[in-house]
Amino acid sequence: MKRRSLWQRLIDWAQGAGDDAAGALPAAPATPPPAPVHEADAWLSELVAAAADGRRRDEIGGDAFWDAVDRLRASGHERLAIQWLDKLLAAQATPDTARTALRARLAEWLVDRGDTAAAVPHLEQLARDDAHAARAHYLLGEHYRRVGDEVRALRHYEAVLARDVTYPNVRQRVDRLRAARGAPMAALGATIAGPDALGGAAGARYHLVRELGRGATGVVYLARDRDLERDVAVKLLHPHLAAGPQSVACARFFAEARIAASLRHPNIVAILDLDEPARRIVMEWAAGGTLRDVLRDRGPRPVRRALERHVQLLSALAAAHRRGIVHADIKPGNLMFRRDADEPGAEIVLGDFGIAHLPHPARSGDRPAVAAEGTLAYMAPEQRGGRTRPESDVFAAAVVLYEMLTGRVPGAPGAVLAGRRTADDFAVPREVARDWPPGLADAVDDHLRRLGAPTPDDRPDAAGALAEARDLWRLCVRAGPRPSAAA
Repeated sequence: MKRRSLWQRLIDWAQGAGDDAAGALPAAPATPPPAPVHEADAWLSELVAAAADGRRRDEIGGDAFWDAVDRLRASGHERLAIQWLDKLLAAQATPDTARTALRARLAEWLVDRGDTAAAVPHLEQLARDDAHAARAHYLLGEHYRRVGDEVRALRHYEAVLARDVTYPNVRQRVDRLRAARGAPMAALGATIAGPDALGGAAGARYHLVRELGRGATGVVYLARDRDLERDVAVKLLHPHLAAGPQSVACARFFAEARIAASLRHPNIVAILDLDEPARRIVMEWAAGGTLRDVLRDRGPRPVRRALERHVQLLSALAAAHRRGIVHADIKPGNLMFRRDADEPGAEIVLGDFGIAHLPHPARSGDRPAVAAEGTLAYMAPEQRGGRTRPESDVFAAAVVLYEMLTGRVPGAPGAVLAGRRTADDFAVPREVARDWPPGLADAVDDHLRRLGAPTPDDRPDAAGALAEARDLWRLCVRAGPRPSAAA
């Protein structure tokens, strides 16, 4: 039988064929391969010949290897460089540690040549790798957009946003595609969990529907849980916060999930799933919107309704404070409803423990001095100075109650910005309280002044404030009929 040339045997090796079913490299034969077209091609041929003898395999994917491949491509032999990558990627004996880098470079070069269709299988595999997923989804989106498959393009672009909301050009492409197709459907949502980013595999669980909002730590999306057939809220950490000096935000993000999950309470949002490598928290979907939405769309709340919400908020805070947890960002935007806020039985749900901290182990009172965190209009004076206490949440609850009753936060704008509010700023205007039951206005004023005291030691704790609030609510209930659905 005629002896096969080295080049023929190398092709057999790259395709996993030959005498050795385990994929071992063949021994170097005596028949020489075709003459190299470039010195880099010669170096690669020598490397593979050595690898055929079981030597230098660790150089595949190393610096010298990439230097040779890059020089071959730069010299005008791009097709040959791509062939080398393709053959080595297909070879069973190529080190696993080199495969992803080979695939990524091959996909990029195929795309650069305009041969995106040939790159698609490689990009689909790279989309399952966290380090390459955003770029792979983007290139897949570009491919499907150019060939007119808007459904697939939108899925891939949304998968990019699920990983990096700042990825260049993607937001504009998603907006244009959504506008062209109308409102996005759950079936078009990007898979943001599970092994198949397109949702084709059984393991793909959460499908992105639309963005709900964004804050300092992450973006919240409405998503569909395919396993349990229910809507959920998915919060994703901003990628730039997960590395470098800002990585503390990543730890804080997942502390939020652990904190909220440990607080089993009807007025605290339920955490359903946590995936730290994916920077993802899955929470119950509060379909009724936020208290901020209610105040914006429907105006101030009747006193009985406001006191009811106030009791629910203080109940949640008392539960959190018993566990030593300070929320530190109480505001209407973080108070949600599971259904329409004015439906009978609707209750406040406290969410977004994004800047909540577990207590410092060396202290029992104030949290350690840090930069002020929270939302300025709802911050207690000590919180503005970087020292947050449980009573800081009580102060914020007083601000929220005042806003529910009047439609604005207490204090003149200048005093709020300067942090110079006094307890008297919490007095409810007489025109607001003129139709309240007798004695209720004075009792509410006294309650608000106590909770809004500038010094934390002068405020009640959450449990004490809750007891006071319940008394006020009972007084209101005894004085008149139950509020209507519109109240």
